[in-house]
Amino acid sequence: MTENATVISTSLRARLLRWLLLPGLMLTFGLLAKNYLTVSEMANRIQDRLLVALAVTISEHAINSGGDLLSRDIELLLEQFTRENTYYRVQGPDGAFVTGDFGLPRLPEGVTLEPGVPHFYNAHYRNEDVRAVTMKYLVANPSSNIYGWVTIDVSQTRRERDNLIYDELLGSTTDFMVLMFLGGVFAWIGVSRGLAPLRRLQQAIRRRSTDDLRPIRHAMPKEVTEVVKSLNALLARLESSITANQRFIADASHQLRTPLATVQAEAEWALRNARNPEDREALERIVDQTRQTARLASQLLNLARVSPEGRKAVRYEKINLLALAASVTSGMVRQAIRHDIDLGFDDQSEGMNCEIETGNEVLLQEMLSNLIDNAIVYGTPGTIVTVRLIGAGVAVGPVLEVEDNGPGIPEKDRNAVLERFVRLDEQNGQGCGLGLAIVREVADAHRATLTLEDGKDGVGLKVRIAFPL
Repeated sequence: MTENATVISTSLRARLLRWLLLPGLMLTFGLLAKNYLTVSEMANRIQDRLLVALAVTISEHAINSGGDLLSRDIELLLEQFTRENTYYRVQGPDGAFVTGDFGLPRLPEGVTLEPGVPHFYNAHYRNEDVRAVTMKYLVANPSSNIYGWVTIDVSQTRRERDNLIYDELLGSTTDFMVLMFLGGVFAWIGVSRGLAPLRRLQQAIRRRSTDDLRPIRHAMPKEVTEVVKSLNALLARLESSITANQRFIADASHQLRTPLATVQAEAEWALRNARNPEDREALERIVDQTRQTARLASQLLNLARVSPEGRKAVRYEKINLLALAASVTSGMVRQAIRHDIDLGFDDQSEGMNCEIETGNEVLLQEMLSNLIDNAIVYGTPGTIVTVRLIGAGVAVGPVLEVEDNGPGIPEKDRNAVLERFVRLDEQNGQGCGLGLAIVREVADAHRATLTLEDGKDGVGLKVRIAFPL
């Protein structure tokens, strides 16, 4: 990822769900608040009407009884009917106390009580919250000892009312939470299904590599179509760039081989006929450098052929690795003898399958030749190099190994040497730094697993290439 890339920590699914569920959650809280206010208003309206009825009944009883208190039977009946504690106070037209609870809360200051119109308010009495009403009730019976506008105060506890509001709010909350949960589940399913095209696009992009830069043909929603078009255009430009680069390397390497061969032949002829020691020393350097340059050109040409773009025209067929490995090894015995290297072939197939279904003989020969050549070039006189073939097993296909007891490669450098133009021994001018890069490209082309390990007893290097079944 580039330094200028912007990273969004949350996923697109999480962002969509957040924008879908947060408004729903806010709406739910709003509806719960509205429901609470509605239920509270309805409960207050019902209890207020009951309070007015109680006030009228209590005032009539007090007037008809000449100011007597309510009987205990009536008080018990009121408690059973309302499930609340009820308190009252009756005052005569002149404000004189007639009956009831003298200490009941008074009408709030500043309130003017109109005759026949009840006034409701909240108060606190006997350590409980109460709902109270105060109203003037006209007594028009001249024969009564109380005559005129009588003031009646009735207060009632709020326990039953609060329980009703709580139960209703709890039920509403439960219903809304269930709806929110179901809404969240459906939102998750909907978002997942809506993002399915993006997952298919992601999988299609992951399948693309330098071997496969085909445009993406999957049907996509119109919101993603332009992204896919831009991506396909980028893939096309990338393929064109890689192709041009590979073509340039191949052409340049091919064109260099003839003049380099000519320069090498002329330098070798001049070296054979030179008599002056200084001239011979200069010509030897020219021959060495020309050989190294020719090898580099050859390796570049081979790399261009085994690279992803170069492999597009390669045909794959069934290959017998046992025959191929034995042939390549025997063909490089002379080179090994010239360098005093002991090169041998170890057949450990034991009659097991040694064939791969999709292989290219030229690429595989190039791969094995590079491995053997590396072991010879970087080995010291007397080094033992063994090419080994192990037959296919239960979980893995044939395995090709090239093992030596030479200087080896430190474990920390084994990933680096698989890259192009990486050389650990810069003083040794024989290598080009492309051999193992070519090996890796060929292994990738055959979907084989390439590993670099220590040789026997921890000495040297063992290159292991495991082919798939």
